[in-house]
Parts: sequence; structure tokens; C-alpha cells
Amino acid sequence: MSNLLIQVQEVGKAFRTVRAVDGVSFEVKQGEIFALLGPNGAGKSTLVRMMIGMLPPDQGLIQWYDRHGKPSAMDAAQIGYLPEDRGLYRDQKVGRILEYFGQLRGMSTAQSKQASLEWAERLEVSQYLGSKLETLSKGNQQKVQVAAAVLHRPRLALLDEPFSGLDPLNQEMMLGVIRSLQEQGTTVLLSAHQLELVERLADRVFLLAQGRRVMSGTVPELKASRHSGYSLRIHFAKPVQAGWFDPWKAESDLESLEFISDDTIQLTLQNKSTAIEWIQRASEMADVADFRGGALSLHEIYLRALNPKQASLDVDRSRTLV
Repeated sequence: MSNLLIQVQEVGKAFRTVRAVDGVSFEVKQGEIFALLGPNGAGKSTLVRMMIGMLPPDQGLIQWYDRHGKPSAMDAAQIGYLPEDRGLYRDQKVGRILEYFGQLRGMSTAQSKQASLEWAERLEVSQYLGSKLETLSKGNQQKVQVAAAVLHRPRLALLDEPFSGLDPLNQEMMLGVIRSLQEQGTTVLLSAHQLELVERLADRVFLLAQGRRVMSGTVPELKASRHSGYSLRIHFAKPVQAGWFDPWKAESDLESLEFISDDTIQLTLQNKSTAIEWIQRASEMADVADFRGGALSLHEIYLRALNPKQASLDVDRSRTLV
């Protein structure tokens, strides 16, 4: 039995002379958290709108599957959508907004009221149920937006920038909310610019740029891809001088070198295998107090994949060598 929820095959969409989506293919599996990433204007919103029937594709096929893995028509009542452009009624009370959106998705009056109370408590906005949305802070408005998108327990939740406007504590709360959606059986398609949070959440990642696929896979797969590398931070026992490292600039394995402080440097290497050699070279220049290394983060891989030259630091930048 197939575990597919959505299959996107060679989908394309153009607006006049702009090719917003160009031959994109991927699959979303039932019960996973799938991250659709890319810079502004990459085509993410256009792609999502085609997936939920708001826009027709110019080419290609978008196929939905039922819970048994059989091809089926899309059921709008089973979708929760947090769009990039928010659309709640700012002059209405929060409780009424949530109940209304529940009823739009087929819930009874009693069901929508109960779900509204539960989600308001879960997202810590219960005290605002009788307040107009426009009186809330940006972060609390965002929580209401999320609640309105998922209170009907959708089969698929499309969350575009769910962390927008949230402080670090509420970002952690939202992480928990998204994980709990997955635990209850909801498939989550997530788009966000906070890549450190995406890295903690996503089962699989699809990176889009200029309407085309750049890379895709699990986070471990991406860290093992051609866009991956190794980050090495070396801390010296005393301050060092930038000029000492000029001879390193010609080495092909060294992608970038940044001064973190006057006694600490950060190296980005093409391969982990040469890390020990670089530590030995550093110890020949000054006493090394300690060092630590690790695979590049999803954020760093994202930058390298989209613009390798931009990902490397400019040699003329203050306190930085390449």
C-alpha cells in the first residue's frame, strides 16, 4: 500500500514572461513534516496554491491519494492552510473568528466552539477570546492564525511562515504544536525562513529557487550531499594576527576563514577528512587551546546550494579571510 499523500509531477506555471514554477516534481508522504524552502520569489506560494486548487498548473500533474494510498480528488475540508498573506477579520472577536473557521471546514457549532477553546488554551490566547483581533500583538495574532488553520484536525496542514512574529519562547511552543500535529496523524507541509527550526522539525526538505528544484532529501542526506562541508572552530591560547593566515588562502579545501574574536577562527572546509591537518597547521602558528567541529547546518547548506560564491566570505571584509 502506498503511503503517498500528494504527488507533484513536472508541474509548471507562468505569469506573462515570468516562469514561476518550472517542471517541479516531488512527493509528500502521509504523516511526515515536509519542508518546502527557498528565497523570496522562488515559486513556493505559487506551487502551494496549485496543490490546493487555487491556481491551475500550465503543465504537469498534481495527484492526491486517499488514506489507503489510492488516487483520489482533493478534499478541501481536509486541508488546513496558513497562507503567506494573512486573511482573518481584524475587527472581529477572536473566539468568533475561530468558531467561524471551524464551521467553514464542516464542524458543527458545538464542535467548533470546543475546538476553539482547546486551541486558544493550547496557544495561550484564551484571555483574548472576547477581544478583537486587531487589539492583539503581532505574535498573538499569529497564534490565532495558526489555530484557525488547524483546529478542524486537517489531514494536511500547509503552514507558510508559522514562526512569523513569534519570540524565541513562542517559537519553541510552535515547534511543539507542529510536532503534535504530526503525532495526531496530520501531514505538515512547512515553509519557513528560520532554518535552524526547520532543521529540528523536517523529515524531508525540498529547496526551490527560480521555480526549479535545487536539492531535496532528509537533513542527513543533505549534509552528505555535494553542498555539504565541515565547520571547524579553533580557539588559541592568546590573540593571533590575521596576516599569519595569508598563506592559507590558496588552499582549495579551505572555503572560508572568519575571525570570531581575536583568539578564535572559524574555518569552513570542503571535507571533514582534512580537519586534523588544519588543526596541526594552526598549532604551528600559535598554541591551540581547544577546537570543535561539525557538519554544516541546514542554514549553511542552504546558502551554499543557492549561491556558493555568496556563501564564502569576502576577502576584503573586515577581520575575514577567504
